[in-house]
Amino acid sequence: MTAFTGELSSLAQFKDAYFLSEEEISLIREKSKQLPQDALDKAIEQLAYSLERGPFSSHYPDFLKVHIHQRKEQIIGSYSLHVLTDDFVEEQSKIRLDILQRGVSLEAFIRLLAQLHEIFFNILREHYPQDIDLLIAYKKFNQIDLNILAREYRHKMVSELQQQNDALRELSTPIAQIWQGILLLPLVGFIDSHRAQEIMGNMLQQIAEKSAEVFILDISGVVTVDTAVANYLIKMTHAAKLMGTECIISGISPYVAQTMVELGIDIEQIHTTASMQDALKQAIQTSHHELITK
Repeated sequence: MTAFTGELSSLAQFKDAYFLSEEEISLIREKSKQLPQDALDKAIEQLAYSLERGPFSSHYPDFLKVHIHQRKEQIIGSYSLHVLTDDFVEEQSKIRLDILQRGVSLEAFIRLLAQLHEIFFNILREHYPQDIDLLIAYKKFNQIDLNILAREYRHKMVSELQQQNDALRELSTPIAQIWQGILLLPLVGFIDSHRAQEIMGNMLQQIAEKSAEVFILDISGVVTVDTAVANYLIKMTHAAKLMGTECIISGISPYVAQTMVELGIDIEQIHTTASMQDALKQAIQTSHHELITK
């Protein structure tokens, strides 16, 4: 076997990463079948007692304490008779993610699993004190079990970070309706191609939803503009025009203007103004004219 160095996702990858053979898994299952039921029941009672009255009981919400009692048979099976079956990884991943999302901290969860592992390990050691292969195999399984928790915690954190980034992007590109038929989007900071594409999509969506006649894109707070971003600005004006909306780009600084000239960008394709105030005047005049002609 060779250790797997990437993201562990399948049962085979977990087994390879921790050098746990199918023979060792079968050994755990076979020996577990011979354990007396009262010993297994006692293990769950120990775990439940620790959650309810142990030194760290305050770290565990009530739903988890109920969960231990309600899923007693499933827990016993998962750590004895059903060790690393084909659906083990998927089932345990779902359970861990659900518990993490309901507020149990990673530290508290690791402590809970470590205690559960120790309880079952002690039962095996008590009944099979001379079977070193069994005890080593079970310790390998424990490591896999903890790795599944760590993986789900990473997934949870990545998902939350992505949601926060999405929220920040929405806050950083607030489109406001400042007049009937006039939308304004002030941009601040660094604009890369990815953000420019998101801005364009958001802009076109708002134009459609608000039936905008004029869209002002103010870039006075933008640090720099490269070729890709400048091309996106041109695309934005063309796309807006196709939707019947006049797009005005305001606040082009001397530095950005010079950069665009040096990059060979055809500025004549973009309707620009020096300031947002000038853009607002033109937008109101355009909007007023549209109202009169209607």
